[in-house]
Amino acid sequence: MTFNPEAFGKYYLVDKIAVGGMAEIFKAKTYSEGGFENLLVIKRILAHLSENDEFVEMFIDEAKVSVALQHPNIVRLYDFGKILDNYFIAMECVEGKDVRGMLRQLARKRKFLPVEYAVYIVHEACKGLDYAHSKTDLQGQPYNIVHRDISPSNILLSYEGEVKVADFGIAKAEKNAYETGAGVLKGKFEYMSPEQAYGKDLDGRSDVFCMGIILWEMLTGRRLFKTKSETETLEKVRAADVAPPETLNSRVPKDLSRIVMKALTGPLDQRYQSAGEMREELARFLYPATPDQTREGFRDFMQELFSGEIAEERQRLEDGSVIAEELHKNAPPIAEWDGQTNSTMAQTSAGTKMAMGSIAVLAVIALVVAGIAGYVAWDLSQREPEVVEKVVQVESEVGEVAITVTPKAKIFLDDAFIGEHETHTIADVAPGEHKMRLEADGYKTFEGVVDVVAGQVARFGQPLEKKPAAKPRPRSTATSPRPRPTAPAPAGTPGTVKIVLTAGGWASVYIDDERQKQTAPRSFTLEPGTHKIRVEEPTNGYDFATTITVGPGEEKKLAVSPI
Repeated sequence: MTFNPEAFGKYYLVDKIAVGGMAEIFKAKTYSEGGFENLLVIKRILAHLSENDEFVEMFIDEAKVSVALQHPNIVRLYDFGKILDNYFIAMECVEGKDVRGMLRQLARKRKFLPVEYAVYIVHEACKGLDYAHSKTDLQGQPYNIVHRDISPSNILLSYEGEVKVADFGIAKAEKNAYETGAGVLKGKFEYMSPEQAYGKDLDGRSDVFCMGIILWEMLTGRRLFKTKSETETLEKVRAADVAPPETLNSRVPKDLSRIVMKALTGPLDQRYQSAGEMREELARFLYPATPDQTREGFRDFMQELFSGEIAEERQRLEDGSVIAEELHKNAPPIAEWDGQTNSTMAQTSAGTKMAMGSIAVLAVIALVVAGIAGYVAWDLSQREPEVVEKVVQVESEVGEVAITVTPKAKIFLDDAFIGEHETHTIADVAPGEHKMRLEADGYKTFEGVVDVVAGQVARFGQPLEKKPAAKPRPRSTATSPRPRPTAPAPAGTPGTVKIVLTAGGWASVYIDDERQKQTAPRSFTLEPGTHKIRVEEPTNGYDFATTITVGPGEEKKLAVSPI
């Protein structure tokens, strides 16, 4: 993405991070006397939304609560204003990725997120949420804040190992003058609690459920409630029928699986009663390691996982900063603010016009905050939910593959088993060419390539061809001598196990917990008896364990597929 740095009021936009249907997001700098400069993020609302008075008033009201949230695990908000036709907010710059970006990178590399880092991320996010849920005003009265949009894109992970909750843009506080209409549902459907999916009143336990979804997905590498239709997704959320993560990833300890399932319990009285209670359980699970110790390892993990991106981002920032500094040096002097539009500022390239009246106005943050998260209104007043309005369509980074096959067949995408279907849609597929394989008993295996484009559905239809009937073998008229039975091997004769990797590559092999010098694929000699076999290589996607019994002189074959 190429971007020409530009002046924006007193800010200098040095790099564009993203653009959606509601806002553009930039890295920006400010300059002060003595060579002081500060790096932050500007979220600039698109002009057509700034003209919607009801939209602006709603988010200003909700943002009045957000500006009061100052916690190391919550993204800090600095400034709000309006330049020409664009409302904007200035906020803390978290150099890193969100949970969604991290999981996608792991999927590309066919790796699981280490369990301790998944626990650490949710532990830190729960600290920020517990603070927000418990926030009171100067008189000690609770705000009763609920985030309402906890999702992977709103949990930010810095390259230094920090975890911060972002975008309290649709957070609800009882003190808000604006009241959400009855039957209106806000948030991302696949990251809702059951009570939110029903349109009921919410408290902090709703955010706890959503943190349980994120922890489940980080531990399993799969989407929990995502389906091909929003209505079906809502029904799955309302049912809260969840498989324990240990059944999908054998590396998840039972104690941790129990914590996840308690967070994902449908009945409110059986769920964790606060984010702080869940955080304490996760801290006990991490013990004797501390969150601070785990953060150091997570920092190294993030910097290794995104080593290429970090170097590229820093180079873009450095190049943009050089141009921004020149713009700053050549900018006209700025007179002091007097509460009115400054004529000197109005003549600059940005043409600044800022309202400096009330510090509470600072809080339009949520307006932008929702820029990436998106805002969706959902009418639940009918028996069957129907979409009323989608205010924003965020540009998608992934595509989908819609498959139709006759007859019902086993579907493999890039050698990963998807399931057995006649029609099926695979969501969140990275753009590019992917290998497709279809298998059904009695039919020839089909292999082909599907090209996925971001934001589009690639349709793949294929009837399978039947295998030809086997010809009967002619009877031989010659008298053939019967083969002599093979004498059994003497007791104690070693057997062999040939390990085959179905997707190619190589993997380490552990026999009875002892790592072998040779890697698979190859044959391994074993003493007669039962042995534990583990085949592992995260880079190539292999993580397999089993037991196998080998008799004297017996030869066995073990085929291992990637996870």
